[in-house]
Amino acid sequence: MKDYKFKAIDLFAGPGGLSLGLKAAGFQIIAAVEIDPDAGRTYRNNIGNHTEIEDITKFKPKTLHKKLIDSGVLKEDDKISLIAGGPPCPGFSLIGRSKISDLIKNKKGTYKNNKEWRHRFIDDPRNHLFLEFVKYVKQFKPDYFIMENVSGMTSYQIENDPVVEVIKKKFTGYNVEERVLSAADFGVPQDRRRIIFLGSKKGLKKCEFPIPNQHSKKLNALDGIQDLIEIIPTKNGVVDVKFKSSNSNGGVFRKQMRDWICHRHNGDEVNGKSLQKTGHWTRKVNDRDVVIFPLIKSGSPSISRGSIRFPPSHPKQIYGDIYPSQWSSTLVPGFKKAKLETSTVENRHYVENKKGTKWVMYPSKDFKDKMRRIRWNEPAPTIVAHLAKDGYMFIHPFHNRTITVREAARFQSFPDSFEFSGSMTSQFRQVGNAVPPLLAKRLGEVVLESMMKNSKLG
Repeated sequence: MKDYKFKAIDLFAGPGGLSLGLKAAGFQIIAAVEIDPDAGRTYRNNIGNHTEIEDITKFKPKTLHKKLIDSGVLKEDDKISLIAGGPPCPGFSLIGRSKISDLIKNKKGTYKNNKEWRHRFIDDPRNHLFLEFVKYVKQFKPDYFIMENVSGMTSYQIENDPVVEVIKKKFTGYNVEERVLSAADFGVPQDRRRIIFLGSKKGLKKCEFPIPNQHSKKLNALDGIQDLIEIIPTKNGVVDVKFKSSNSNGGVFRKQMRDWICHRHNGDEVNGKSLQKTGHWTRKVNDRDVVIFPLIKSGSPSISRGSIRFPPSHPKQIYGDIYPSQWSSTLVPGFKKAKLETSTVENRHYVENKKGTKWVMYPSKDFKDKMRRIRWNEPAPTIVAHLAKDGYMFIHPFHNRTITVREAARFQSFPDSFEFSGSMTSQFRQVGNAVPPLLAKRLGEVVLESMMKNSKLG
């Protein structure tokens, strides 16, 4: 078989999770477009200098095409094998939709009814970013494309038409199929479910979706971070980690994360075999959370009644995890100083520390951003960009703190040699927005398999 160079372009590239996986599969990534400067710097420092830090709504496909030809990366008659990317569509997120629905329900804000919400949703330019992806496909005419998005869009309709079908019809000249995949089925220690669109130019071999790993057990959260369990986070995130070899599925995964090579912007090839790791930093635990975090058990479906103070007049059981918005945001030492010692407050649940500082619990059944400890014996929950704001849904399986950037990156299957740029907040956002590299690698492999089956490549 000839050594073909399959050229690919990554759109909405983020820090480069998709590119990293596609590159490992065998693609040559010749260009990437990303609007966030920190994510762009991360990409350049780990994958290559071909990143365009640009607003894709202003950076037109013809501009990139001309630049690639003028620089000699592409010839006039060169073809692009693949365009891939994950255009952000926040309105398709179940979390985003629930917040808007709540505004409608409570007659708040500008969304007064469902009809108005529907039109504002359709008109929201953030939900039209996939059209920019379509424009690049039309310009470069790749043999194949991969488009990733949140699985929530599968339940949405626009004027009685499923939004998924509306999107597929935009890609004229292509056979497009979609499927919701979980990263946990492809060697990632995280149950991240995303809809994947696979497009094949008509006349070419259609892509088959990757088959989940059926002969190996899914990796759990502990498999992903076992070697980091005893490593205390630091202020700058730099720590030393000793590697313990293991033939278990988790051990094989962690070795893969150590051995994976990244390419620095200066041309150096770097693996993660060094003891030194970066990004092992997280937020300081405040006084209230020092009390609450120990109450939340890993793998426990509920919090025992004895874990929280219950006034005799109001003995209610607390099921599930704890919702942070139910607690008073006033961290004033002492109940009386906060002027909360009233008959109403007496009928509410509260926690207190050894100094007598109390925090009151308020009923808030509709609030969804809860405190949740990651269960060590299951795949980690979906790592989200909201980690940039707080980590309450990602409390460490064993320690009474939220996870670090490096731990989140492991759950996403980013290798240890992959270094993130920017502040801690920015790094959390980059990790949460990214496509898991191992899932991207498997998607790239099935596209290559289809390309090899085309008669003209025989």
